[in-house]
Amino acid sequence: MQSKEAFNNYYEKELKKSIEKMEAGRLAINQKFSYKKYGRNLKWMAILCVPILILTTNKFIPQQVVFLVPFTALYALFAPLYILIRRNLSFKEIKKDYKQTIIPKIISFISPDLTYDPLKGISEKDFRASDLFESYSSFNAEDLVQGTLDNTVIKMSDIKADRRSDKNTYTIFMGLYAIVKLNKKFTSRVIIKPTNIMSVALEALGNKFLGSLLTEKIHSKLNTNDIKTGNPTFDKDYEIYCKSPEVASALITPTFIQLIMAFRKEMNTPISLSFFDNEVHMAFHGINLFESDAHTSFIEKDISKQYFEYLNLVIGISQALKATQ
Repeated sequence: MQSKEAFNNYYEKELKKSIEKMEAGRLAINQKFSYKKYGRNLKWMAILCVPILILTTNKFIPQQVVFLVPFTALYALFAPLYILIRRNLSFKEIKKDYKQTIIPKIISFISPDLTYDPLKGISEKDFRASDLFESYSSFNAEDLVQGTLDNTVIKMSDIKADRRSDKNTYTIFMGLYAIVKLNKKFTSRVIIKPTNIMSVALEALGNKFLGSLLTEKIHSKLNTNDIKTGNPTFDKDYEIYCKSPEVASALITPTFIQLIMAFRKEMNTPISLSFFDNEVHMAFHGINLFESDAHTSFIEKDISKQYFEYLNLVIGISQALKATQ
């Protein structure tokens, strides 16, 4: 793993000028399609509408002037939408330039053994193999990063999977998905997921009205594959499922628990893991890693540094997981 200090030096020498140029282009687009101008225009149009409405009965007011009132209403409704559309269309080139120039440099800095392809992604077959998520109806993967680091084969990409019903669309998963080859083969699948908020609430209600002993018995009947580690914090934050408790116990050592908890604290994002065959699949929820947001400053938000930190941490946990096997 590269240090933050090393990346900061690299940023100043290799990335800063290019990012500042992109930021200047972003600001120019914001000025051209400005919500502030829209606000000023709307204010003066509304001011003009007041005397017009008062004097509408005066026959000396030209009919063309009266039309300013409905025109102002239409301007108030549709001008923001027009500005948003034109901004997004204009931002496309800047976002494309960021992907083609800045992101490859960040990845190359982390390791020259990593490759990046914005048009490819982890396959749907690999995504399904993890058994981490329920059924979905649409799948999209892009921004594939892959390579071999210190004899660790790793690949990752952004993934979005949705399920459509008759009236609504539900996001099953949107985030960064990574696959790492491990040193050992698992004889039984081990799945580790963030604790479901509803199950925590129901357990609390059960303890209150039924008593902890009865709730525990009911819980054990309904969740035959739910395994506890004995670490109160980890058991509160994560649910573990495995048909062979001994396989899960061999995997989830105190070192493993500390690693996952430290990672979650550092990234402040949920992580789901599936260990099977000789692989671990990791799903980092809510991270759309390689999509820059042109509506916010490239410089003030330090998105390039965020990319580096996320990638560096994912690679770090991948190599640490392999080292614990």
